[in-house]
Amino acid sequence: MAKQLVITEKPSVAKDIAKALGGFEDEGDYFESDAFVLTFAVGHLLQLAEPEDYDKALKGWTLAPLPIIPSEYKIKPKEGMKKRVDLIKKLGKRKDVTGLINACDAGREGEIIFRRIAEFTGLDKKPHQRLWLQSMTKTAIQTAFENLRPGNEMQPLADAAWLRGVGDWLIGMNATRSLTKRLKGRREKGAWSAGRVQTPTLGLLVLREREIFAHVPQTYWEVTAPFEHDGQSWEGRYYDESVKGSGDRNIRADRIFDRARVDAVLKAVSESAGGVASEKRRQAKQNPPLPFHLTSLQREANRRFSFTAKRTLQAAQRLYEAHKLLTYPRTDSRHLPDDYRETLDAVLDALGTDAEYSKLSQGIVANGPLNLEKIIDGSKVTDHFAIVPTGNEPPTTLRSDDAKIYDLVVRQFLASMMGPATFDTVDRRVEVQVPGAQPAVFRTTAKSLEIPGYLEALGQEAGKGTTLPALVPGEKQASGVGVTVGIAADEEKETRPPARYSEAQLLRLMETAGDQLDDEDLSEVMAGRGLGTPATRADIIDNLVRKMYARRVDGKLGATPKGMRLIDVLERADVPTLASPRLTGEWEHNLKRVEMGELSREAYLEDLETFTRNVTDIIKAFDHDELFGGPGPLGPCPSCGEGVVVESAWGYRCSRNEGKDGPCKLILWKERSGRYIDRALATKLIHEKQSGKITGFVSRDGHELTGSILLEPEENAPAVQWTMTVTYGDGVVDGGPEVRGDVLFPCPCGEDSSCKGIVETNRRYVCQRLLDKEVKAGPILPRKVCEREMSVEEAAAFFSEAGRTETLDGFTSRRNRPFRGLLFRKPTGKHGFEFPPRPKKAKKKSTKKKASTRKKAASKKKASTRKKAATKKGAAPRKSKPRAKKAAAKKTASPGEPTSA
Repeated sequence: MAKQLVITEKPSVAKDIAKALGGFEDEGDYFESDAFVLTFAVGHLLQLAEPEDYDKALKGWTLAPLPIIPSEYKIKPKEGMKKRVDLIKKLGKRKDVTGLINACDAGREGEIIFRRIAEFTGLDKKPHQRLWLQSMTKTAIQTAFENLRPGNEMQPLADAAWLRGVGDWLIGMNATRSLTKRLKGRREKGAWSAGRVQTPTLGLLVLREREIFAHVPQTYWEVTAPFEHDGQSWEGRYYDESVKGSGDRNIRADRIFDRARVDAVLKAVSESAGGVASEKRRQAKQNPPLPFHLTSLQREANRRFSFTAKRTLQAAQRLYEAHKLLTYPRTDSRHLPDDYRETLDAVLDALGTDAEYSKLSQGIVANGPLNLEKIIDGSKVTDHFAIVPTGNEPPTTLRSDDAKIYDLVVRQFLASMMGPATFDTVDRRVEVQVPGAQPAVFRTTAKSLEIPGYLEALGQEAGKGTTLPALVPGEKQASGVGVTVGIAADEEKETRPPARYSEAQLLRLMETAGDQLDDEDLSEVMAGRGLGTPATRADIIDNLVRKMYARRVDGKLGATPKGMRLIDVLERADVPTLASPRLTGEWEHNLKRVEMGELSREAYLEDLETFTRNVTDIIKAFDHDELFGGPGPLGPCPSCGEGVVVESAWGYRCSRNEGKDGPCKLILWKERSGRYIDRALATKLIHEKQSGKITGFVSRDGHELTGSILLEPEENAPAVQWTMTVTYGDGVVDGGPEVRGDVLFPCPCGEDSSCKGIVETNRRYVCQRLLDKEVKAGPILPRKVCEREMSVEEAAAFFSEAGRTETLDGFTSRRNRPFRGLLFRKPTGKHGFEFPPRPKKAKKKSTKKKASTRKKAASKKKASTRKKAATKKGAAPRKSKPRAKKAAAKKTASPGEPTSA
């Protein structure tokens, strides 16, 4: 009977399909029924071949052969995956297998996983169909198999997936090799990695870091005054209505930068007999949100729980794959398909039986779900629809991360079908007369939640916010109301630099290719033009951190000195396209055009190859001296007084510093204590020998420090040398202060009553006595273990009597590979890992014993035949010679000399 070979992306999906369709026998590495042979990949089994796979001479990194652009792009199995590829090939080559079904994840990556397998194994000669599966429920699986789509219908999607991989390979490999050869120092480890999406994302962080360094604090004042009318009192803040949008984020209407103006306002208020007040009261409505797509879910989880994008994705993937509680998470759509109404009603009914969500769900059903014309819109659904609950009953316990993400998704889903939230807003204005000048205006605003609407699903109640009673009872607008004025006060402040981006903010910028847009603009203006895709953005951010281009500083993301140097070189060498978020967003848009069949694979490939040639040629050809010599010297050398200080990619050196034997040794490297030394700071150091108070130093554990740099002669040096000495804050040592938090739970250190318990700090969960250095060893758990943040709940399990957590996902090994395991508490109080057992493979029946038996029987029979034949002839039976003697004879024989018989 003819069968179809079904290939899924993951083992768990294969099991779900076998269970949903029924009639399958588990054969260990595959399942089989009367109609199907069902097997699985383990993600990407194959990858694009390395340069040395085309030519062994390309294994060494040299500039000469770059750019490397193959005439044909080869693929090969990833490390450790050949056995599985061979199995799929063997199953596909069976005579009873007449066709294939691509059951990999519905999307670009799932398509390329299947296509590469089919191409490499030669199975692409057989016809194939596409299983388009967007939910893992039994009904969804059965329905999808009843509606298989022709494989050729997905060719544009396959082309886009292929081009994405080839583009990343071409640009990443050629740019990385060329930049590494041009920038890597002698003692430096690791490559100078670059990529089509990675580098412009870094560019966003570098731009913000430059803004922080360029900030010069300015002193300003805020003036407030108390007012009273008819028993009601309030405070107003001075507001200069003449200040309009200047483009300077520091200039605001409630800030006064001129001390003389402050004194004039204070004097005017003190001499005033009163003021005249007016106000406007109105109701403002806030519409409910759409359900989540992956990026918006990652942003919200970062905002609410400080989850990284990767941590959120891992939890959402488990909820989809293992628990069947959410729909497919790697989506860029916030809408539902046109035929989803019946499913939506079923999900609401299911949530109505859940104690946590029953009130909300039943209320929506009773009143009728709202906003469906906005939520259900098939024209805005591409590969996958919004992330929504499936309606399946959750297990009695979910892991901490999974429970939080599930709750976020359910509440957003319910909120999307509820009414708008209504706020009461008040804008009150008081004019204080100033003799001979314009009146001084003081402003007070208030906003309170009157009708929660959809915000009820998100946990907000009426009355939240600030309220301000009406100036004239019963009136929404009032003017010309006389008020008394109290004594005004001023407060001196300093402008602050812009904050580094949170992961949520960076995800938004990646989604919009660096443009600051609100949600309404996003859907129309930037659709398909972001940096990367929802599925890849988490990995892009993690890669920047792992490659030491970016780091997490006090919970925010910032560029490292290495990242600053890379973008600086690219800009100076005139390779803006490699670091431009806007232009890279256009590349992503073109991939979407290929996917939609609007742009051919050949045309896009030609553009990619041309772009690669241009970028590589520029990087290979730039001259270091010309690159950094444009602005000229920074000033005279403070060491020898004869040379001038010039800039290079690595630092600022005296022009007479010609190496080991040069007459001057001065060099200021571009990194000091985690801070990038930009040209402006280096110039200040050369001329003034000190930086003054500056921010931007980063401790080893990721905390920002304030300090100062002093340029001074190095003591006891064989020649006059200068060094940069860093002093932090109030004598704080490098590493930053450890901030003590609350005592969370009892400590397992013993029955010693002197221990108050486990204390939470900004770095760790730790025994109080160990933290206070009363003991040298004790129970301790870092806040971050193998790149994974440990939650309070997980810490509680670690310090419990059992001394172990449940099995956790999200750890990253030293080789940057994800893994899962549980943490247990060692007798020393430190943590160790236990790993879940690997699934046992089905034992295959061995044929070795049977073959050996057959071989012995045949040999015995042959010997018996020879013996009988010899007996008949009257000869003695033949004896076999000992093998050892024969081998020894061969060993002692001279070359060309026959061995003795």
